[in-house]
Amino acid sequence: MECPKEAREARWASFYASINPAGDIVISGYTHKKLGGTDGYLLLFDRERQVIGLRPAWLAKDRNAYPARSRGKHGGQRIRGYRMCREFGITIGRTVRFHKCQMDNQGVLILDLNETRPVQ
Repeated sequence: MECPKEAREARWASFYASINPAGDIVISGYTHKKLGGTDGYLLLFDRERQVIGLRPAWLAKDRNAYPARSRGKHGGQRIRGYRMCREFGITIGRTVRFHKCQMDNQGVLILDLNETRPVQ
């Protein structure tokens, strides 16, 4: 009997985001491209729902945009979110990935802190 291949996309060919204890948010190249490939992001936080939002932004236009820096060989990007974590009291004990990483109808990447899994 033949074992079927798992029918899911590879990690780097789907929405992917993680956050580490220092507040660094890493998104895949695929995610960055789907968000418009901008050079920065506005960091949003909904305290009641414990949800982080990444809104694509341009550093030259948006005063509060955080730069997206290249990370890895597959086009991933790192956004340093330490200030956001400090400002809103977000504590991350270890690096976690967001299990349900999705974009809303306004083009904001929604990262639910209640839906995370440890990075292995």
